[in-house]
Amino acid sequence: MKKLATLLSIIIGGMVWQQMRYLSARRNRVQDRQPMLYPAERFHVITFLDTTEGQDVIDSVRALKQQIDVGPGTLIYAGQAAFTMPSTQLGPRNWDAVVLVQYPSLASYNETAASDGYKDALAAFDEAYSHGMVRNPVLNLAIHQALLGLAIIDIVTGNREVPPLVPSSETSGAPPQLNERVADLQRMSAVNDDALFVFNLSKPGTPEQQAADASYGRKMMTRMARLGHGPMHIGRAVTIEGDAEFENAIVVYYPGASYFAQLVGSTFFGGIIGDKQLGDTQVVPTVPITDRL
Repeated sequence: MKKLATLLSIIIGGMVWQQMRYLSARRNRVQDRQPMLYPAERFHVITFLDTTEGQDVIDSVRALKQQIDVGPGTLIYAGQAAFTMPSTQLGPRNWDAVVLVQYPSLASYNETAASDGYKDALAAFDEAYSHGMVRNPVLNLAIHQALLGLAIIDIVTGNREVPPLVPSSETSGAPPQLNERVADLQRMSAVNDDALFVFNLSKPGTPEQQAADASYGRKMMTRMARLGHGPMHIGRAVTIEGDAEFENAIVVYYPGASYFAQLVGSTFFGGIIGDKQLGDTQVVPTVPITDRL
């Protein structure tokens, strides 16, 4: 009985440590203000923003935040975009910023979106596109425990250390534009290099594509689990404007734009990116600016 109690104490202690580890990263590095516990009917909205030429990105987002603050929405995160890997459904876009806002409900968001003040705030941007996310609170609490399990399995199976990222002059199977993004990431590292928050809207592809993508996901998630980063928000995507259809909305934390630049230029990434196969996706890496608004 005593051994069982000791074992349970170790397991519970490990789970608490893991949750606090990611909570610290969320608050202090990512500048993400998501409450840990909240009613299931809360509705999240991801808004992609294209600022007017010559306008400061942070100043523009700050003005939008001021309008959000007078309504029922709560700004969870704001980030300056490094680049955009556009969706085939949404067409070519070049977003400058992304904000994540939590509303009491979908109806509450719809009421806000119809208000003159909110419309005027968005009209200050050249373009804006919003997509909804239903974020299950239990699933999102369990994410980091699942990562702990992956890390334990990886260690038990003999992988005592995480292999370093080896630079590669050839990223086999990688889209050519990935090599062009390094300069964008280095530019964003000057804004904030504490964290990189990557927004993903995705639509699964064929069964064959899904199998390949699952292989890519396992390898990426295992590395994330060992290094203490990974998904911070996972939800079901909800179309709230236009007709683009996505199934998943996922926001992933990486330990900085410089790290992400090393990752995409590594032999590790080049060896697995060919398996990242989806029916459609929009990917926007951002650096945190929430504390500067």
